Amino acid sequence: MESQVFENKRIGVEELTGQVVTGVTFLDCDFSRVDLSETQFIDCSFYDPERQVGCNFRSAKLKGASFKRCDLTVCVFNFASALGLEITECKAQGADFSSASFMNVISSKSWFCNAYINKSNLAYSNFSKVNLEKCELWDNRWTGANVTGASFTGSDLSGGEFSLFDWRSADFTGCDLTNSQLGDLDIRLVNLDGVKLDRDQISHLAAHLGINVIG
Repeated sequence: MESQVFENKRIGVEELTGQVVTGVTFLDCDFSRVDLSETQFIDCSFYDPERQVGCNFRSAKLKGASFKRCDLTVCVFNFASALGLEITECKAQGADFSSASFMNVISSKSWFCNAYINKSNLAYSNFSKVNLEKCELWDNRWTGANVTGASFTGSDLSGGEFSLFDWRSADFTGCDLTNSQLGDLDIRLVNLDGVKLDRDQISHLAAHLGINVIG
């Protein structure tokens, strides 16, 4: 499917499953509960700039789906099944991923997560109550994002921008934060056990405490 415009359309449950969709504009379309497993969206827009509304992906099946160079501004992904989802070089300002699942649950005590969200603008997005442990989440803009109750344990968050960001609201233990702009991170208030930082970051964080790092 290429270079079409759909407006106020209810997408069929398996209409786009496994397809490659390129250069298509979706205006206020409803993808809720749709099976988009392995579907690839390339250079697509899901945002209506005139009405300032995004598309609805609530409870959609997004296993192995990918969005590349897409506009996902203020789109809704609540409760989506998103194991293996890829979002690359996208605009996703204000997008709502709260309670989406990036997990494969093997048992009550065993699970793993899988997601690739890279080089994207996630400013003011909502990742509350999301588990994104050991995922590839590098080179993103996280300005003002809501991560209340989320877990990023062991994930690669390197190269990120974290201004206006509440580090205390989520679990970042074991993360790679190298080459990131850490904003107002206060090492006295946040558990940084196992976190990777580079020398410049350590010097910057120490300076906030009145400590000079030599050498």
